[in-house]
Amino acid sequence: MAVAGLTSKILYQGGSSNVLFTDRREFYPEEEVFEYWKNQTQFLTWLNRLSREKTPDPLFKIFEDSPTYVNQYMYNNAATVTIAANGAESSAIAVDNITGLTQDAAIDDSMVGLLFEIWNSAGTTYRGNAFVSDASSTTEVLMKTTEATAIDTVNNDIFRCIGTVRGERSVAAEAYFNELTVVWNSTHYFSLPIEVTGKLYKASKLKGYDDELGRLRVKKFKEVKYQVQNALMKSTSVIGTNLDAGGTFNEDSFRSITDQDGESSTVRTTYGYVSALRDFGTTWTGGTMSTTTNIFRIAAASFDFDTAVDIFQVIFDKRETATIAGFCGYGFLGSIAKAVMGDNFKFSGQFQIGDAKINGLGFDIRNLTTPFGTVQLVPMKSLDNEYKNFCLLPNDQAIGIREFEPWEYLTNIKTDNNYNGVKDVINYDAGMQLTLLPTHHIIDLT
Repeated sequence: MAVAGLTSKILYQGGSSNVLFTDRREFYPEEEVFEYWKNQTQFLTWLNRLSREKTPDPLFKIFEDSPTYVNQYMYNNAATVTIAANGAESSAIAVDNITGLTQDAAIDDSMVGLLFEIWNSAGTTYRGNAFVSDASSTTEVLMKTTEATAIDTVNNDIFRCIGTVRGERSVAAEAYFNELTVVWNSTHYFSLPIEVTGKLYKASKLKGYDDELGRLRVKKFKEVKYQVQNALMKSTSVIGTNLDAGGTFNEDSFRSITDQDGESSTVRTTYGYVSALRDFGTTWTGGTMSTTTNIFRIAAASFDFDTAVDIFQVIFDKRETATIAGFCGYGFLGSIAKAVMGDNFKFSGQFQIGDAKINGLGFDIRNLTTPFGTVQLVPMKSLDNEYKNFCLLPNDQAIGIREFEPWEYLTNIKTDNNYNGVKDVINYDAGMQLTLLPTHHIIDLT
């Protein structure tokens, strides 16, 4: 029963924890305050250790290049053409799907002298070797065989480049070059206030002003780190990235916000890891699996041995190391454990989950051994709710943080007009550096 004239204690304004009031009396923290989930920013810690670079402009661009020499080919785009056995030049062979061979994916003089293996469209029947002897048009080449037998090449045959030939008294061939790809992103301006209002009495029952503010400062530093990590994983940006090769970067698309003093200004946000893959990558949900897939979405009950082998083959094919990090929710970890240790995987020796251990960054990890390499699973409580069945598998050679302004902690910023209290603010201005999109992956066990 309430007594007239008494006011019940208000610990936090509206249930939030960013403003403290004087009416605390005997409620104060002891030597130790217990809290849930002390370590939730493993992904942010990992990014900071990998790469953290200064950027002079909050809108930054990253140059990337994929090696053209790894997979150079073209297809026969015409009817059957015979490349004679006696070294005679063939008639014109129309070609298409020119990949990694010329700047504009069109025939030019730089192709003269390129040596090819010729296979049928299924890649199962070898037809022979031949080299380009003349670039007869922007869509056609003339060829000569290097073997004693003629080659009959038909529509959709695959020409795989394996080298070059050159005459002993000839001049060097025309050079081929490719342009770098430009990827854009924006830094994200984070700001979180901390405030203690009014006078905290000096009565002996109170722990003291400094201790209360100190506790709140520690809590808010954790909160802002958690928010930065979430944004670097899940935020989107209106300016675009060019990751979809569609020229999506647009500096005129910024949003604005009006603060409590009526000042309107620009809001900048960054494109995070999950959002970039979801918006610009390729998602597989069944059927034929592409070698450039970024997100593998599959029901946990269907995650069998054959599917797991195919998924990890695509993932490790894009990496230059046999050990990669996998930041996962507890739902994903549980599904993997059931699959590996249950009946889903027929050959348990090929997939194994190791015991929990601590890695060099202090993370609790479990090694998932696959036929192609090891995934160091890092369970994260911050990957919860809608993301509990996700596993993020970034390429550590193509990810990092770009800082426009480093972490900044400003104390007692509200000193005008004889303000009775202390208000601090934590600022940070940084964004995600993400390149080579096909080398980054997510597994979503729905």
